[in-house]
Amino acid sequence: MKKRSALLRAMSVLTSAVMVISAAGCSSTDAQNTDTTQASSTDAADQTVDTGETDAGQAATEEEVQEPEYDFGGRVVRIGSYYDMTPDPEKNAIEAALSERIAYVEENYNCKIEFVDLGGDYVNAYVTSVLAGDPVCDIGYAVTTTVLPSLIEGGIAYPVSDLGVIDFDDYKWRSDVVEAGKYKGKNYTFLLKDPEIRYGIFWNKTLFEQNGLPDLYELANSDEWTWSKFKEVALQGNIDSDNDGTIDIYGFNARENLGWCYLYSNGAQVAEKTDSGITIDLSDEKVVEALTAMQDFTTTVDYRQIDWSVDSWDSLIGDFRDGKSMMCLEEFWISYAYLNEMEDDWGWVPFPKGDSADDWSCYGKENGCRFMLNGIEDPETVALIYDLITDIADTNEEWDDLMEDQLESWADDSETVENVSYIYNNKIAKINSINGFSELNGVINTMIEEITSGTSSPQTALDTYQSQIDSAIADLENHDYDADMQEYLKTDEEGEEESGE
Repeated sequence: MKKRSALLRAMSVLTSAVMVISAAGCSSTDAQNTDTTQASSTDAADQTVDTGETDAGQAATEEEVQEPEYDFGGRVVRIGSYYDMTPDPEKNAIEAALSERIAYVEENYNCKIEFVDLGGDYVNAYVTSVLAGDPVCDIGYAVTTTVLPSLIEGGIAYPVSDLGVIDFDDYKWRSDVVEAGKYKGKNYTFLLKDPEIRYGIFWNKTLFEQNGLPDLYELANSDEWTWSKFKEVALQGNIDSDNDGTIDIYGFNARENLGWCYLYSNGAQVAEKTDSGITIDLSDEKVVEALTAMQDFTTTVDYRQIDWSVDSWDSLIGDFRDGKSMMCLEEFWISYAYLNEMEDDWGWVPFPKGDSADDWSCYGKENGCRFMLNGIEDPETVALIYDLITDIADTNEEWDDLMEDQLESWADDSETVENVSYIYNNKIAKINSINGFSELNGVINTMIEEITSGTSSPQTALDTYQSQIDSAIADLENHDYDADMQEYLKTDEEGEEESGE
């Protein structure tokens, strides 16, 4: 039988079981202060706790506690996304363990997990079904910027932390995704831990060696991988192989988010969430320092930028893969999606450390996540079942083994594995809180673009745009998210008319 990794974890589940049983005597539950009522939990009432010995015949200890037994009365939990997310045991160790665990929970706890393919209009399906009082699934997939703030403020996402079932500090959850979906003191998003961190610097080790450039691993290990060294390497990496005045191989390319990477790499978080929403602080000296360093780079280094009017969105990724760029600022998922076809050897290091930073950083504009839909039946039971099926390791060490197995299948060398492991083990990966607030995000990005081009100095741009930023923050309190949700209904109706239904 599957065992918990600690007594505290087991007590959390026992508490959850008591909550589910208690819910059986209630007629309904108010969900997130809406008119939608939750059906009482009767299917999960017949639950007993196994207090016997462990599989090895040894008495349970604080580090090895028997998992309680449950009977969920055949409850079906539907997990929706834009594709069928059924775990593939042939893919990697994590998916194999998840597939095995789901089968175990289904067989032993009398429940069923269904993965629902909602197609490309999956967000529309969440919204329209919840507003109609019949959620299309219990747990959905979305990117964090879709959930926060729109689906939260629009009443589509359920505040999972209100249930007291899931321990969001558990080692198995991605801390950056949990934090990204925390809003006004409640947790809405969660994601099983995986090593798919966000932005960093991919570098072509083959080209570096051929052109006498320094080893980035050595620079990082000696704490010399700084903004100034980054600029130096990017300049040296520009190669005009035929001396025709045109760069044939760029030292660096960046699709987007260079400015934000500078900010985060200097410890300037800028956006902070509060119990009332979100606040922006651009007065930190680290902000000016980061934007000044960025402007120095962007106005003195000839680097490859994407031209959205003519380039495909993945053109710079392809350039790096094909040996046309020495370094590439990208999210880590390109390692398995694109670089498995790369002939040259490649490596990965964090974005260079800022002058005022204490450690490396890993910026992310968004990330995939899971959330519970408002209005589902027995949300406590759903949360408990999902918590159970994601218990795929008994200890943190076993979790690390699963992570390393998956990471090794993506990485090109052991140093990449070590660097990425350092990022997630030390919770350095951060997801930008403001990306879902479109107007506010747009104002700040416009300001960063002006600084990038050299049109204004960082301080001048900050002074110029401060009033617009303040206005955008003030408008958040007056934004009509209910009207936004109604737009999904109109889109759905238009789709039905076009299809002749």
